[in-house]
Amino acid sequence: MNDRNQVIRYILESWASEENPWNTTDELLQWIERTRQETTVSIRKIPYAYDGYWHYDKNELGIVNDQRSYFSVKGIRQKDDTGVKEQPIIVQDGIGYLGILAKIIDGRMYFLMQAKIEPGNINHCQLSPTIQATRSNFTRKHGGKEPAFYQYFVKRQNCITIADQIQSEQSSRFLGKRNRNMILLAHDDVEVPSTHRWMTLGQIKKLMQYDNIVNMDTRTVISCIPFVFSELDEETLSAVRKLFHEEAFFRSFLEHSSGDAIRKIYGKMNDIKMTGNFERELIDLHALKDWSYDGSAYASEQGNFRIVFCDIEIEGREVRCWSQPLLETVGKSEFGLPYQIGKDGIMRFLVQTKCEIGCFDRVEIAPGIQKEPLDERITDPVDKLFFEKLERKEDIRFRGLFSEEGGRFYHEENWNTIMEFKEGELEELPDGYFWADFRTLNTLIQFNNCLNIQLRNLISLLNI
Repeated sequence: MNDRNQVIRYILESWASEENPWNTTDELLQWIERTRQETTVSIRKIPYAYDGYWHYDKNELGIVNDQRSYFSVKGIRQKDDTGVKEQPIIVQDGIGYLGILAKIIDGRMYFLMQAKIEPGNINHCQLSPTIQATRSNFTRKHGGKEPAFYQYFVKRQNCITIADQIQSEQSSRFLGKRNRNMILLAHDDVEVPSTHRWMTLGQIKKLMQYDNIVNMDTRTVISCIPFVFSELDEETLSAVRKLFHEEAFFRSFLEHSSGDAIRKIYGKMNDIKMTGNFERELIDLHALKDWSYDGSAYASEQGNFRIVFCDIEIEGREVRCWSQPLLETVGKSEFGLPYQIGKDGIMRFLVQTKCEIGCFDRVEIAPGIQKEPLDERITDPVDKLFFEKLERKEDIRFRGLFSEEGGRFYHEENWNTIMEFKEGELEELPDGYFWADFRTLNTLIQFNNCLNIQLRNLISLLNI
């Protein structure tokens, strides 16, 4: 099958369905829970020590391991028109794979997902992509096994590439870290190990309604599906329209032209990249102002996170036992995607340009609400309206807790909310905010380093 329009129709029909002859959604939940219970997992915080495999190296500006692999934690200093900011930052060279294998079976598209345990996951086991591998994993620097399904994504033989983009991770924690987000449609039979299960996109979306079940990597890959490249004929369009429960979302999804919004957003992003003072440099971790060892972690009273060390044992991993630093948050962040249905009957979403210390290209497009634990909650009319409605529990269409990257963060979970702003509630947008329909956002996702991880993850929560 090489007809992209037909592939997109299969994806939409999979999104609208939870029918699965192998696993009901409840059985998938039970499988994830059973994996958690049956897998030996031990994660223990240990004293902050530099005499083992991980250690401080002044020449390297921070915490590294003996092989200089995986990642390092260094200091970073940024100077711009708002002042000087310093903090630790994860430096992880090399682009990893986040890939989902799909297959059409008996006329329906299914996605091959795995129940994967990560050391920092708050509940250990979460639904992950078919493959989730750093460069150190797939080059086997640690001496472990080759990741399952790796060859599919390297060779891409007898497969159709549905999505293939290099996307960013959390720019407040990582320095320019990126992963290759891929979805491949396999033609050949696929041997499925006990760690993996086939499921519809609708089942994945249903599992997103449960706190901390679907991991960050699954959500970002799902958000990259390129609906915008389809040009459905009238017959297909009519059939697809019946899958949508809300006409305003359908029109936002497939009908509306996105050119004007894209020009405005790119204009603002380019202005930010070209104007103002901006300097950024890596510095010695131990030279950071207001950061120090407090007896259990490397921390600061002004920091949204702290660095802890952990001894880890996970059964079934390429390497079973190891120790490593993890970033532990000091609270829950609040990520919100407001939307509005205009007089023209089209649903549009509120986004903003946002600069973060680790941004690959200085600025990305973020959700309308992106607040870390210690951030000031209300700084403009958008914040004010969102948090007032949140307090009143008004017009909340979705709200759930989701974990962040369990391989580098310790028990970090954040609130993700989709909320309706009624027309007229927000009289004027502050500078740097934009209304954009789904087609606009889906277009921008097809370009590297444009939409940040928080916005992509919120987009993945949208349902037809």
